[in-house]
Amino acid sequence: MAGPAVIVDLDKIEDNARSIIGMCSEHGISVTAVSKVTCGMPQVARAMLRGGAAGIGESRLENVHRLRANGIVAEMMLLRIPPLSGIEEIVRSVDVSLNSEMSVIRSLSKAAQEQGITHRIIMMIDLGDLREGFWPDDVLSAAREIVELPNIKLQGIGTNLTCYGGVIPTRENMQSLIDWAWRIEDVTGVRVETISGGNTSSLPLIASGKMPKEINHLRIGEGILLGRETIHRNVWPGTSQDAFRLKAEVIELKEKPSVPIGETGQDAFGHTPVFEDKGEMLRGILNVGREDVDIEGLQPVDERLSILGASSDHLLMDVTPMQSGIALGDTVEFTLNYSALLASMTSLYVDKTTVSAREKSGRHTDLRFFGSSLSEDPDSAFVRTIRTIGYSADLKPVPHSDLDEFRRELGEFLGAGGLPILCGKKQLTADGFRCLAGSTESAGLVWISPFASITSTYSGGDDLGALLRGESEKAPAADNLVLVGTREVEQREAETLRTMGIQVYTMEDVDQMGIQAVMRKALQRAVIGTQGLYVYFDHRLCDGGQEGLTIRETHLMLEIVARTGFMRVLDVSGVNVNARGRRSLQNFAASALGKRILG
Repeated sequence: MAGPAVIVDLDKIEDNARSIIGMCSEHGISVTAVSKVTCGMPQVARAMLRGGAAGIGESRLENVHRLRANGIVAEMMLLRIPPLSGIEEIVRSVDVSLNSEMSVIRSLSKAAQEQGITHRIIMMIDLGDLREGFWPDDVLSAAREIVELPNIKLQGIGTNLTCYGGVIPTRENMQSLIDWAWRIEDVTGVRVETISGGNTSSLPLIASGKMPKEINHLRIGEGILLGRETIHRNVWPGTSQDAFRLKAEVIELKEKPSVPIGETGQDAFGHTPVFEDKGEMLRGILNVGREDVDIEGLQPVDERLSILGASSDHLLMDVTPMQSGIALGDTVEFTLNYSALLASMTSLYVDKTTVSAREKSGRHTDLRFFGSSLSEDPDSAFVRTIRTIGYSADLKPVPHSDLDEFRRELGEFLGAGGLPILCGKKQLTADGFRCLAGSTESAGLVWISPFASITSTYSGGDDLGALLRGESEKAPAADNLVLVGTREVEQREAETLRTMGIQVYTMEDVDQMGIQAVMRKALQRAVIGTQGLYVYFDHRLCDGGQEGLTIRETHLMLEIVARTGFMRVLDVSGVNVNARGRRSLQNFAASALGKRILG
């Protein structure tokens, strides 16, 4: 180990999230999990989402981009008050932001208009902690103006406590927040959907049974990550406090006096140190210092050890109690408080490593073709590519001629955690999705095609229509069905889509918003509350950018699908392709499976 490292236990973070969010859910409170102290670490965000978080809260756009680039499609909330200089980027990147400046909200409205989307905001109200928020005198006039702004939705109100002034959440100040929601509804006629009652410091109020029932949202970071409430930093019941551990190496080990020899003055940081004379001691120097971490926030896991002090690059410890049990090159572990975690995760000099038995066991590595194969040559470039990605491919396809056998083998393969690719001239979507629905409690469907294929003959069939008309418990829920890239829709199909409330992103939307924003929003809707994603891809959508997507847009779209990690089935069936088309389809499928330009 060349330098210090933070070891992140994702399973403990998931368990912490499940424990805290479960309690909040019992009180009707949804949770936005805050990942900002980890600099938007995607693995941490996924663990929080697995634990039940409704979305992710971040304070810096760099972290938002990191999360989005790594496939996090969940609702993203910007916690830091938006700067005027970043308005366009904020509207593109996050779903909802916390706001306290009217000039900023007006600019968000203008940017949202230009991008053809609606941006949601939470009005922050200052209840006395004196950090961000509208002062009470200005709340109602601001609310009146906000609800009239185009492309802005006033989703709710919120407050922030204990972060600056240390003001503790109480029944009284929470009721004050609720009263503001009622006043805003009275003067605007707009329902205040979200009343966000703060952060981790609100947990004790919930546990005591004193949190008013109208509070329905919290933003929680430290409670989930470190297992502590933030008023007194007490351990939160049912959580682990060591999801993060710092490891550093012993780089010097010597017997030395406990008090410096000679006249002393200030240290490197302008402090005058005081030393206790303990006589000779075994002193260890570790390869971590104040440039890496907040030393005062470290606690040795081995309670026999004690920290003496630190310079920029070195941590000095009394390791005398481990006289015979420590050697040069050994590592020493520490737990971290919030300040130490923030510094170590921000430091470029501290390595970050994740551990998770669950993530490893959840990786789909077996791949099999159903209907026909995209490649029967075990040495083809496509097969070599998918094996490089990490898949073990069975090239002998399960034919569709025997329908019962097809369904049985597809269901068994899905149940075993495999990733099937459905291909061939015959449309397999209805049977394929029903098999996925039968192996999960719920599944989402993203239909990527120029055709709606509900009743039309544009695509040579109406397999999506057949699926929607089929068994209700095995049809995709309207909330989790999204059409992307649609450019041909018959009138009766349009009426069906509107009646069922199905989200459609047409080529007009792609032109206006860009394929990246469209796919993020489509995937966000399709995966919410599901255990997997069925992706249907009709490669005819890619026509070089004439009426559909360019080749690069198509690859980007499928790369975004891969990075989410949600795809359980890839369906490219129902279209007859020639040899050239098959090569293109192989390349697109590789992107959907996770191929990256640099590997």
